[in-house]
Amino acid sequence: AGQVLLLGGYGEDYLTVSTDFLVDLATGVCTPQPNLLCERYYFTAARLPDGGIVCAGGLDFDDKVLSSAQVCEPRTLGVMYAAWTWRGLPAMSVARDGCGGCVLSDGR
Repeated sequence: AGQVLLLGGYGEDYLTVSTDFLVDLATGVCTPQPNLLCERYYFTAARLPDGGIVCAGGLDFDDKVLSSAQVCEPRTLGVMYAAWTWRGLPAMSVARDGCGGCVLSDGR
């Protein structure tokens, strides 16, 4: 049935969160993953060809529009239970929230 990665957003009492969870759709098991580098909501996320995830923009806990971006890099090949890690990327030239993003067929 697959898996879904839940990233950031709002938690209880509408507090902005940086937590991430991997949900197994077949079993319903929800497993904590490494947190985003900062709390964010209304951001965009896209899966890269290597399986990594890029998150960019959005709003922080003070409703400040973010220009930051980060990538969650996949585990080392062949290491089944190694943790994924988030790494900061250069900031976007313009802060934005409510944006969309996608990976092009050539990997850009």
